[in-house]
Amino acid sequence: MKSGDQYALSPSEGTALERKNDVRRSTRLSRQIPIVITSLDPAHSFSGKYETTVVNAHGCGVILPERLEKETPVVVELISNGRSKKGRIVLTISVVEGVSWLLGLEFDSPSGIFWEIENPPADWWT
Repeated sequence: MKSGDQYALSPSEGTALERKNDVRRSTRLSRQIPIVITSLDPAHSFSGKYETTVVNAHGCGVILPERLEKETPVVVELISNGRSKKGRIVLTISVVEGVSWLLGLEFDSPSGIFWEIENPPADWWT
């Protein structure tokens, strides 16, 4: 529902202003790719194996049983070949209160080839 320049959203969808300014830089694809996420913040040691829920040239979305703070620097490693990219947490949304979180991870630099997707979208190369 639109009200002026604001949109009525549930708390899990973020604020209306955040959603309005959310411009997609590259197409998201629904893919379950096994990865290892490791925190680079020495104050918050964390590492675990997960599967992505969505991927794009700029990063991925993944559901974790532990909440990581926004701006936490991380390394995302592909289990299939050991390739890795540095990035940071840019989004944290509670999926099941106190049990699981959807995290948005953004790479330091985009890559159209990192996820090894056959015939990736054209906007992964711009």
